[in-house]
Amino acid sequence: MSILEHVEALPPDPIFGLGAIIKKDPREHKVDLTVGIYHNENLQTVTMEAVKEAEKRLLTSEKNKAYLPMGGKEDFVQASRELVFGETFAKSECKRFMGVQSLGGTSALRIGGEILSAEVSKQIYMSDPTWPNHPSIFKACGMEIKKYPYYNDVNHTIDFDRMLDSLAKAPERSVILLHTCCHNPTGCDLEKEQWKELSTFMLKHKLVPFFDFAYQGFAQGVEEDAWPIHHFAGMGHELFVAHSFSKFFGLYGERTGALHVLVKDEGTAKRSSTVLKQVIRESFSNPPRHGASLVALIMHDEELKKMWLDELTGMRKRINEMRGEFVDALELKVGANKFGFLKNRHGLFSMLGLKNEIVDQLTQKYGLYLTQSGRINLSGLNRKNIAYVVDAIVDIVNLK
Repeated sequence: MSILEHVEALPPDPIFGLGAIIKKDPREHKVDLTVGIYHNENLQTVTMEAVKEAEKRLLTSEKNKAYLPMGGKEDFVQASRELVFGETFAKSECKRFMGVQSLGGTSALRIGGEILSAEVSKQIYMSDPTWPNHPSIFKACGMEIKKYPYYNDVNHTIDFDRMLDSLAKAPERSVILLHTCCHNPTGCDLEKEQWKELSTFMLKHKLVPFFDFAYQGFAQGVEEDAWPIHHFAGMGHELFVAHSFSKFFGLYGERTGALHVLVKDEGTAKRSSTVLKQVIRESFSNPPRHGASLVALIMHDEELKKMWLDELTGMRKRINEMRGEFVDALELKVGANKFGFLKNRHGLFSMLGLKNEIVDQLTQKYGLYLTQSGRINLSGLNRKNIAYVVDAIVDIVNLK
């Protein structure tokens, strides 16, 4: 008998678990709208040209594959900080920052969760709904998971008043997890005035913001998407930011990310940074070199930086075009009142508001794969399959 004989199998991951099922589906017309990876018009995930060029240069300039420091590649962490907070603030307030390289955004969330759980609060509030992995990450840090109302799936808007009413009951120093932009899974973001009100509210109630920044550049632009963080930092918040380079640099498999923490003073930053590095030492010791080197090279070379920004603009444009064409095609079939709310969304994802049984039927009858929440990845659409997807949805939900 095995020493692990008693172990029971866990259910598949709600997103990545679908990948194996889709791969086995023999239907040629199947459409994958699940995992949050950007696809081009040919539904391919390709390396950005700026990244390819940076790799060529790195191949000739890199001298070794030695360990990075526990905190990561310093010029990468600095570049990430400037992308998140803006160059001026990042430099003027540099002594108040702690920053470490992480294994993508997931690891940044985990590192932040570990220090928050140990030193600040064991309660974290996250939006309902949220990314399915959020609860698991923070539960593993020993934190108690609470939910705050966010999305009203009847009128397809943010339930901001109920959100504040719920957070008003949170104890002081509770951690509030916030999607900076391109809310996953709804694609529905707070307006600037709502962010301002939330900032004032959280200062009053002494709550701790933790921004998950996974989709920078996919909503309105690199600088525009960072505005909520700029505002909170400018208002005097101490805050955490998990910054992922998977999406907006296309470095999915390189696991490139950073955690930034802004505190009140230099002394606190110095003392607390030792705790962050100890968490890293106990988990993965040193972060990987390659992805961080590519980002640092691109961000410190004007030619490569412009190439990257132009490519990112093209990606955002394609997503917006697919969203517009998708909604227009649906409205031609069912009228203007059913899916018009999707036009005001940001980023890769939108929730169609479909029940689980409808999602299952779309898969069974048409090979159309969505997550169980009814979330779709809009970059999984192109001009060859969009009519097929629309017809499938209209047929299954009987909206003809």
